[in-house]
Amino acid sequence: MNVLLELLVVTFKVIGLWLLAVIKALVPSRFQSKKDVSDQVVLVTGAGSGIGRLLSVRFARLGSRLVLWDIDELGNQQTSELVRSAGSEASIYTVDLSKRADIYKAADRVKQDVGDVDILVNNAGIVTGKKLFDCPDELMQKTVDVNCCAHFW
Repeated sequence: MNVLLELLVVTFKVIGLWLLAVIKALVPSRFQSKKDVSDQVVLVTGAGSGIGRLLSVRFARLGSRLVLWDIDELGNQQTSELVRSAGSEASIYTVDLSKRADIYKAADRVKQDVGDVDILVNNAGIVTGKKLFDCPDELMQKTVDVNCCAHFW
């Protein structure tokens, strides 16, 4: 009996959520409420280029305070200039996300310098563009450390 009741409850929840998704898909985005991220601290990993840079600038335009992490110091500096030109604050940190100790050290510095982080965008990643068996062991290990393990530290 309990299994039948649970199945019924789950079915109604799924149908309700599906209807909500259909309604949201039909309503234009300008009429939907958006989360206010102004004055929130946003930490973006991999902020030195690509999607991380674009996300950082977008959050800056929305009024967020940015914390930029990247292993590329020059790219991170360029992103911080773009963030500042968009009218926001930017704190930059050079962090190697393949090293757990570096992550912990940078997190402690961020907490001291900026305070608590409200939004974390785990964007950093390594893409080699090579076939699996063409990658040297060191590159494979670094890829796994950044793309998989760094999310947990």
